[in-house]
Amino acid sequence: MDTHLYNLLLAEIRKSFPKKSVMVDTLAEILRIEKGAVYRRLRQEVPFIFNEIAQISKHLNISLDNLIGIATQNIVPFKSLLPNFSFPQEIDYDKIELNIDFFKSISQSENSETASALNQLPHEFFNEYQHLFKFYLFKWNFFNNNDKTIPYNQISISKEMCQLLKKYSLEKKKFKKANFIFDSRIFKIIVNEIDFFYSIRLIEKEDVLNIKGELFSLLDDIEKLALTGKFKETGNSVNLYISEIDVPTNYTYMESENFHLSIVKMFLLTSVSSTDENAFEKMKMWINALIKISTLITLTNERQRVMYFEKQRKIVNEL
Repeated sequence: MDTHLYNLLLAEIRKSFPKKSVMVDTLAEILRIEKGAVYRRLRQEVPFIFNEIAQISKHLNISLDNLIGIATQNIVPFKSLLPNFSFPQEIDYDKIELNIDFFKSISQSENSETASALNQLPHEFFNEYQHLFKFYLFKWNFFNNNDKTIPYNQISISKEMCQLLKKYSLEKKKFKKANFIFDSRIFKIIVNEIDFFYSIRLIEKEDVLNIKGELFSLLDDIEKLALTGKFKETGNSVNLYISEIDVPTNYTYMESENFHLSIVKMFLLTSVSSTDENAFEKMKMWINALIKISTLITLTNERQRVMYFEKQRKIVNEL
């Protein structure tokens, strides 16, 4: 959080208390830390971490979205963090770290939950696949750097960015419960995109075959996930659904007892997010309505599950 925004937060906290002594006592109780630690934070010797900010904003009814709006002279319900994945600077790494902190502040709760409706694979499904992730990075560069189109075989990712995105994906798997609703065309969309970029000679045949092999491996992993109902990395619960209608983009909500977040996918690898309660309730209602008209393939509906994965493998085999 930049200095101006941090000062605005401190000002909002101080507005909530008639006396400084009451403020310190209350913050110590909310955060379960010593009064001396509270004083250090108020003097800005030590910053409030994101989870502490979330706790304070909940108890004192401080809107973080409105606070950001004040800082920019424009109150908006959603905010976006748009890192440059192709040519990252220090600020781009900071943006991803901030997203990771967002997820940590929610996922650590015993009742944490996330649900997503998807027409593109989320990070946590493809980040472990070198060629597939490179394809998503290639697409991101194609649409975001029109003046410098880079062929697939020239795309690279820094070691630091790779490590951060793996950390990002793992954090999303730490939610105690996760629901994923796949658009039934999700693999067909990927295959069509690969075919298109191959047709305009931005991807070579060897690269197509490498991506194809990883798509088969990914389908194997997703099928195992549907059979076990748990992430292998964390053992946390997962439900997979196949939507009966088209999903226009990726929608996600995340929640715990103390924090709510809604997210909309934007520009392929990035998103806009909001802590606004009204936006969260609408997002949750929409996703739950979609679940009702989708087919659950986790730990049930064996015939539908087998048929679904057989169909996806035939689609990938068209590459």
